[in-house]
Amino acid sequence: MRTLRLLLAAFALQACAHPTAPRAAVPSGGPGAAAWERLKSALPGSWTMPGKSGPFVVSYRLVSAGSALVEEWGAGTPHETLTVFYPDGAESWLTHYCAQGNQPRLRVVGASADTVVFRFVDVTNRQPGQDVLVQRTLRLGADSFDDTEVYRSDDGHDETTTYHFTRR
Repeated sequence: MRTLRLLLAAFALQACAHPTAPRAAVPSGGPGAAAWERLKSALPGSWTMPGKSGPFVVSYRLVSAGSALVEEWGAGTPHETLTVFYPDGAESWLTHYCAQGNQPRLRVVGASADTVVFRFVDVTNRQPGQDVLVQRTLRLGADSFDDTEVYRSDDGHDETTTYHFTRR
C-alpha cells in the first residue's frame, strides 16, 4: 500500500510539473475561437500610422502552417517588439516579447465582429521597475484598426494608449 501511495504521489507531481501533460479536451467555439478566426483573416499584411520621424509600420504574417500570427512592431528600431497570437482549443492567446525584456501572456476575454479583447494572465522575466502589458483591445475595420494597450507600472498605475493604423 505504501508503494502504491508513493507511485500515485510521484505521478501527481509529475503531471502537475510537466507543461505538456495531457489535459481535458477543450470544446471548440467561444470568444477565443471566434477571435482567432477574425485576427488571422483581418491582420496579415503591413499597416502604418503617422509618427514623429515619419510613418511607423507594424506588420502581421501567418506562420507555422497558419497556426500562429506574428506581429512585428517597429522592425529595425531600438524598440522593436514581437507579439505572437495563437489559438489553444477554444481559447486564443498572445505572448508579447517586449523591448523591456519581459514577456506577458494575455488571453482573449471577449470578441465580437470587430473587437478582440485580451487580458493579462502572467508574465516571465519581469524585472523590478518594469511596466507590463495587461490589456490589449483590437478594433478591426476593413482598411484600418485601432490598437489600445494598457500597461501597468510597478506601483499599480495604468497607462492607456490607442494607436490608429491604416493598411499600407
